[in-house]
Amino acid sequence: MRVIAMYLPQFHRVKENDEWWGEGFTEWTAVKNAEKMFDEHEQPRVPFNKYYYDLLDKETMCWQSRLMKKYKIDGMCFYHYYFKNGRKILEQPAENLLEWTDIDMPFCFSWANESWVRSWSNLSTGDGNSWSEKYEKFSQVLNGDEGSGVLLKQEYGDECDWDIHYRYLAKFFHDGRYIKHDGMPVFMFHRPDSIPCLHQMLARWDVLAREDGFPGVYTIGSMVQDVSNLGLKGINIHEPADTMIRCFPEKYENKDNVMKSLDYQEVWEKLIDKNVPVNASLGGFVGYDDTPRRGHGGTVIRYRSPYIFYEGMKKLLLKAEKNGSPFVFINAWNEWGEGMYLEPDEKFGYGFLEAFRQARGDASRLDVKDVHNFDEEKKEFLFEENMSLRRSLDRYRSYWRVLDLWVGMLERGDTPVDYLKKQGYSSVAVYGYGMLGKHLVYQLQQEGFNVRYVIDRQVEKNTDGVPLYSLNKNLPLVDAIIVTVLYDYDSIMNDIKRVLDVDVLPVDKLLE
Repeated sequence: MRVIAMYLPQFHRVKENDEWWGEGFTEWTAVKNAEKMFDEHEQPRVPFNKYYYDLLDKETMCWQSRLMKKYKIDGMCFYHYYFKNGRKILEQPAENLLEWTDIDMPFCFSWANESWVRSWSNLSTGDGNSWSEKYEKFSQVLNGDEGSGVLLKQEYGDECDWDIHYRYLAKFFHDGRYIKHDGMPVFMFHRPDSIPCLHQMLARWDVLAREDGFPGVYTIGSMVQDVSNLGLKGINIHEPADTMIRCFPEKYENKDNVMKSLDYQEVWEKLIDKNVPVNASLGGFVGYDDTPRRGHGGTVIRYRSPYIFYEGMKKLLLKAEKNGSPFVFINAWNEWGEGMYLEPDEKFGYGFLEAFRQARGDASRLDVKDVHNFDEEKKEFLFEENMSLRRSLDRYRSYWRVLDLWVGMLERGDTPVDYLKKQGYSSVAVYGYGMLGKHLVYQLQQEGFNVRYVIDRQVEKNTDGVPLYSLNKNLPLVDAIIVTVLYDYDSIMNDIKRVLDVDVLPVDKLLE
């Protein structure tokens, strides 16, 4: 069973969003402008270290790949926006990934097969993907119209169109990182009921896939309970929408267009307790709050916490194992505009990622019968204690690993200076003046290498005459900065990059 996170490719500029919503509009626009609707409303959401990234930047996707691996997420499911006659939008991040073969990010697609509309408000069917209903009035002024029309209409065409679509997908299917099940590339349909020609399309795609060397396409239907009449091979229980539809229909439908709220723990309890089809791919969710997009017409699932997420995911993974689920899909990796993101933020840091990693580890050691209900206060304490212990163990494991590499290098007669000179570096700074940092500075200086300064959060440390800076100061130029704090390398590297355009190296790179 593999765990896949849903992935939104909306974090970069495209000409269509510039035209429809104003120059420079991306998902971050709605996130930054989110309003607090009530006293306890957790808005606006702020990414950790205010990292409002651009998905067209390769380093961003490298960072996401490292986080995914570190916290035991098996892959990403990119939303795929494709329309008749080969019309695409937001396709660039996936196409870039296809070119960036050095990024180890397993992936698949979920076709968000809905029309793009300026607003749901005046569409009789309500069948459309409205990115920012909250910005409708601005769009009306910008476009000089009623602001209620279809921006991109979803149509499915005929066999010729299906062939063109498959050929576009085939270049991804043949990538070694593309996620497959029983040899078949995995492809999800967000709303398969909306496709009148689905049976014929899937039959045609299976023919093309076999001609391409695959047994077929492993097609999954989302937002459905039964795929037997649709020609699909699997079901995804899309969350939290499925639980809201089945257990809180009056909140999901939101016919009166006023803000609705639900309790995070209650939604998770209903999610775990409900019946699901055998062999269906189950779904989990990190949170939900779409008010950045919908304003006062949005829905909020309140009181999210890493602990509740940990408990829910642990039980969900056990349930999925018992159910024979091939996948578990988490909503989401980066749906910031709807409050569904595993990525670190300013409130919880890496808490949800750490909670998932612990849930996955614990679920692998448990059986369904071992999941008990504990007193909430005791569970919270045990969870925090466990997380603290895990962080400490991760820290010391990184120390032991580096020291082992270091001793092995010295036994071979090599030194860290050999690597630095080979790369053409003549001056460095060292981030972190703890145990590893002190040893590294000493050895580099003993060999006459130029260590210009040290960076550390504790600026009162004694560094034996080496200049000491905090990361917030204007740092002198060096060829590279060596990070000795490996257990938090990803976030430190991003902090450095925002202050200084310089090569950043983990200390173990010098010891290989």
